Amino acid sequence: MRRALRYAAIWCGATAVAVSVSWFGVRGVLRDEFVDDVDVEPFTAQTIAADEAPLTLTSPSPSPSPSRAQGKPVKGPTKSPAPRKPLKVVKVKGGEVAFTLGPEGCRLVSATPVSGYTAKVARATGWIRVDLVKGEHGTGVFCISHEQRTDTWEY
Repeated sequence: MRRALRYAAIWCGATAVAVSVSWFGVRGVLRDEFVDDVDVEPFTAQTIAADEAPLTLTSPSPSPSPSRAQGKPVKGPTKSPAPRKPLKVVKVKGGEVAFTLGPEGCRLVSATPVSGYTAKVARATGWIRVDLVKGEHGTGVFCISHEQRTDTWEY
């Protein structure tokens, strides 16, 4: 009986060592193949209600230079106005969402829910999602940067 238990203990120990060695050899390959190909970055979420002011994102305007503030003409080449980025406005049952689409990606301009709906914004590198929600139902409006497009999902 002792001999059988000893053989069983040796077999279990050898099996545990073999599985451990195999796992440490294979885990790097599996991680490289299946996990590292997707960049998962944390995203932030914001929520506003329909009764609050709409969510708008604006860029700060440059402060006037001292020579312009004093009314003196500025010498030098004149700059042509920057090209406007196309504005994509998506109207859905729960409100309206506006994005700008440009070479550097998409940016959220505004998310305006209608009365009774709430806007939730989630963003990460490469995409922005705005959910206009009322209770359990709502609409998700997506802007995908690398594809330069918007998409909607009803739920």
